[in-house]
Amino acid sequence: MGEPGIELLGPVDIDRARVALLVTEAADAATARVVRAIQRDGVPGVVLVAGRFDVEGVVAAAAAGVSGFLRRTDATSSRLVAAIREADQPGCHLPEGLMRKAAAMRGHLGEASEVVDVTDDGPVSASPADGSVSTIAAPRLSVREAEVLRLVAEGYDTADVAEKLAYSESTIKGILAKVMTKIEARNRCHAVAIVMRNGLI
Repeated sequence: MGEPGIELLGPVDIDRARVALLVTEAADAATARVVRAIQRDGVPGVVLVAGRFDVEGVVAAAAAGVSGFLRRTDATSSRLVAAIREADQPGCHLPEGLMRKAAAMRGHLGEASEVVDVTDDGPVSASPADGSVSTIAAPRLSVREAEVLRLVAEGYDTADVAEKLAYSESTIKGILAKVMTKIEARNRCHAVAIVMRNGLI
């Protein structure tokens, strides 16, 4: 309240809202349903503040349209303001260490490992290790596209990704725009959710 540039709106003014702040105990399927309802009401940005995050819940929430995540223990006034401002810009702000947790979860659950075909700047695709053919067509990414999304999933912004990969920011933005069009993602978090679900990063 009283923060310059941020106005708290009631239900009557929801058509003017650009960011919704959703506070919950955990990121789960129920949270994803609420996020979808918020977006159906026309609010494009959603920040999820939760007591705990697990990989499946975060991926489901990102696929539903969440573009920013914040732990309740970290939700100070200044961080809430920053998260709201970030959600009003194009980007993706996933919980720290999500990729490490995703890798650990796959191993812990004993799911069939995936064989990933990687050739230099060629397509990256995944298939079950037992050789069976999936009936769902997974998106195909180049090595460069997969690396950009992997860094986005780790929480790096466009400038950081550009610096790490020695590309210009405009090149990285172009890669992200191409990927989001290719896989029909609504935002960067949604793109990360899609490729994680398909085991491509």
